[in-house]
Amino acid sequence: MAHRNVAIPARLIGFVIGRVTVPITPRGPLEPKPSKAAPNYPDIMPRQQLIESQTIELGGRTALQAVKTYTPGYVIVEIGIDVEDLLTEPLFELHTELIDACRRVLGRLDGDPQFQEEYRVYCVSSYTGDPEVFLTLHGERFVGLLKDERLPLDEEEVHATLQSNIKYGKDDLTIVDWDGAVLFDPHADFGANIELIQIANFQLLRARTFDRALDVRLGHVAQLLRTTPKRSLFRAHEIRAVLREILQIRTESIIESQAAEHRIKLFGDWYAARLYALLARKFHIEAWQASIQQKLDTLEDVSTMAAENFSVSFHTRLDFILIGGWFVLLAGWFAYLILDLYALSLR
Repeated sequence: MAHRNVAIPARLIGFVIGRVTVPITPRGPLEPKPSKAAPNYPDIMPRQQLIESQTIELGGRTALQAVKTYTPGYVIVEIGIDVEDLLTEPLFELHTELIDACRRVLGRLDGDPQFQEEYRVYCVSSYTGDPEVFLTLHGERFVGLLKDERLPLDEEEVHATLQSNIKYGKDDLTIVDWDGAVLFDPHADFGANIELIQIANFQLLRARTFDRALDVRLGHVAQLLRTTPKRSLFRAHEIRAVLREILQIRTESIIESQAAEHRIKLFGDWYAARLYALLARKFHIEAWQASIQQKLDTLEDVSTMAAENFSVSFHTRLDFILIGGWFVLLAGWFAYLILDLYALSLR
């Protein structure tokens, strides 16, 4: 059992997921981690691809650094390091060093600092008995680590944070928060949970990227709507291009959303699905998806209005050109008639 004066060793794993522009070539797919006897559905969850793995020095300690990817353009930099005692070590400085080291790797790959997600996971395995005893004795310390907060926390805040947990076995426990998680497992079976946490962060980053792209396109369409009538005829092709982009974005959004829902439905009430659902609620992924859908609808409506505006302008110009042509034709006939009458009078 856990005692008040017993040290709590752990492995701290920090990672940053970010967008990059440097072309990368993965070595090959990593083997998926089995998750709590869940059914085997090959290729349902996103497969990570290993780019490189090496040992580094960090804060005077030996750490393992791995660089991975899900899809071109997105990279996960993960660093794992052992800590001797979660209760007494000065871990906040180590947090900063670890995340900064991850960001430096992303910087070498021309990572976009505006589109990155960072997270820390504490993996505890050297214990016996129910890990909830740790929370009873040291709950405020664990919550402080999760939130990277040095200030003493209110009891209600501590209680609310610790309630965001999930259990599978009698002696395991997973607590998740916005910036970090604590995993207790006496068998050190952490791989699947960490992978699910990284998938949830990846989905959050994708949602943020999508949302920003829609903001840019909304601004572009608004600019097109402010186009003066003199230029509207020459910018119709831009409206058509924007409409094609909207169709592509909507298609990608629907496919991604349905794929995520499909994965969760396949896993049903199994541990993996429940943990992912807990992470999705904590990261407000559903709210991001609702925002994206609303902006897609707005963008489609605004672009349709713009297209109709340019179409009306185009047809109006054609009408004026046609009317002008008739006036020129009538003036020509009228001039011809006058010349003909003048010629007849000379005879």
